[in-house]
Amino acid sequence: MSQSKGPANLWLCIALPQLPLQALALPPADEAAPVVIYAQHGSRRWVVASQQPRIANGEALGSVQARFPDLRVLPRDTAAEAAALQAVGCLAYGLSDRIVLANESPRGLFDSPFQAVHVDVAPSLKLFGGIDALIERAHLLLAALPYSTQLAIAPTIEAAAVAVRAQLSPILDSRSLRDRLVQLPLSRLRWPSAAEDLLLNSGHVSLGDVLRHDAKSLAARLGREFPLALARLLGSAPDPRPWFTPPPRYRRRLDLDVEIDDWQALLFPLRRLLDEFEAYLRARQVTASELSVVLSRRRTENETFVLRTTTPTHDASVFLRLLRERWNARPPSAPASELRLRADRFVAPQSPQTQLFDDGHGEGEAWNSLVDRLRARLGDASLWRPGLAEDHRPERAWIRDGATQGTRALPARPPWLLQRPQKWTPRAPMTHAPERISSGWWDDAPVSRDYYRADDLWVYQDRSDGSWYVHGLWH
Repeated sequence: MSQSKGPANLWLCIALPQLPLQALALPPADEAAPVVIYAQHGSRRWVVASQQPRIANGEALGSVQARFPDLRVLPRDTAAEAAALQAVGCLAYGLSDRIVLANESPRGLFDSPFQAVHVDVAPSLKLFGGIDALIERAHLLLAALPYSTQLAIAPTIEAAAVAVRAQLSPILDSRSLRDRLVQLPLSRLRWPSAAEDLLLNSGHVSLGDVLRHDAKSLAARLGREFPLALARLLGSAPDPRPWFTPPPRYRRRLDLDVEIDDWQALLFPLRRLLDEFEAYLRARQVTASELSVVLSRRRTENETFVLRTTTPTHDASVFLRLLRERWNARPPSAPASELRLRADRFVAPQSPQTQLFDDGHGEGEAWNSLVDRLRARLGDASLWRPGLAEDHRPERAWIRDGATQGTRALPARPPWLLQRPQKWTPRAPMTHAPERISSGWWDDAPVSRDYYRADDLWVYQDRSDGSWYVHGLWH
């Protein structure tokens, strides 16, 4: 018996109706002075988002200000909206890698933008255990970011957008798509304003009224693109749109509403940016060990804080913890009006092999966390890790950057070298064979020495003059 196949495409539309407002770093709503965001065309300005529930989108800004004289009015920040939309797109990678972003401007005067992330969840239905479990998973993912969302599901991208605006329950197959949409008013479809006005003025109220005409008649009245858009809505024509992929370098800017001089207050918007950064890392399936946090200012120079971790991570809370340690020891020098995050280098996540029952697995992580916190609190120059260098002279055989420059096998070396060798007199003749080091003839510090172990001392005889010196300690 053959199994029935799932739908070829099933699009989850994640609409962001308050994105023009929530993309900004605004404080909580103030009843005395709520914020409204407006769009503008020429001299006309109208509301597209508001903290005041009695103000509707599309209202003329002048009449709104007459009713609420204490309003704070701000223009749309389309760059901030686009960045926030990308952040939600990265988060949606937790559902599927087939993602399309929709960032539609207002169609005309007194219209609102439509901003959404479309995710083809058809390949993920079996993985998540059905449509209900997938929607629950989507809500859990979206709760990580501070954006209001509305969800709907349909077999085409445009139908899912219509379904979210009409608040329809999931439409799971193409056969029922037409029947679910025909009764909808034309305003839910967001067709171009000129086409919608022409249809309304000629007595068309719903999508069903439009579908009574053939494609040739619609093209003659509304243009050749209109029947194609209608076919894409109903799934009878493909809807090719570019897939969203996270950019190769991470750049995020957040313009603060006011200058903030308390570094603890800066942690709140930074936590939001770091949550978005974590979504970006997980979407690309990479980790990072370095992140730059830039505080921009209006009157003084910018200040950059570079956060480094011992091992790469995709956990944003690690960077937040390091930044808190850094600022607790050395706070920012001036108020900030803008936050920026930058990251350029990424690596694939490492999955180290551990023991069967993994006893002691957390020891390395605890050590790395301690090193990172000490570096953040004391500064990068105060903490370093030695490594090998390609030089036989003991005082030059190591470096401070922690990298291993050579792979040669070395004889035993004491764990502690004196900063300067000290004069020493042997009490008895050395009986064992020495380690002879003759090196440095190419630079200004040549040596020719015979090294011995004398109890807990590492000593050498200078072959040029026969003098003896202590150079290291074994314990």
